[in-house]
Amino acid sequence: MLKGEKVILGPLKREYIDYYLKWINDPELTQYLKMYRPLTREMEEDWYNGLKNRNDFFIFAILKLDENKREILIGNCSIGVDWKNRFGVCGIMIGDKENHGKGYGTDAMKLLVEYGFNTLNLNRIELETFEFNLRAVKSYKKVGFREEGTRRKAIYVNGRYYDSYVMGILKDEWDEEKF
Repeated sequence: MLKGEKVILGPLKREYIDYYLKWINDPELTQYLKMYRPLTREMEEDWYNGLKNRNDFFIFAILKLDENKREILIGNCSIGVDWKNRFGVCGIMIGDKENHGKGYGTDAMKLLVEYGFNTLNLNRIELETFEFNLRAVKSYKKVGFREEGTRRKAIYVNGRYYDSYVMGILKDEWDEEKF
């Protein structure tokens, strides 16, 4: 497990599937993701079962501790890895809406980036976010990501096209700044 200032990144557990189904089928949350189709329990279990055979995808549960030091699931984050080119594509979701805007996502992303650079030996980590997700852009910049490009009107959400931003961070930038 990876421990940050506010969260812990731990392994996914089958018992979390009900939470993920609730979150991934909530349009208020999925408008910030590339997901657009509802998932069934069977689909989610197939996805979960397929994770054990992958060596190019690392996913973590995002946990916080309650007042009794019990772990509470609030989201997940992941890195998909291109081993030849030593880069990863990451993503994050704080699914528990009561925990939005409290710095948990930023802390989780710092841990994920550190893991990508210092454990997986990646040289670059990138992500994509949407122009209307201002909270995420601000969070990613705190972690050290830089805007690298705009994909104009590339995302269709709620009946409208939006720009998508490609953001990235390099290992040497991370080492210099230690965000």
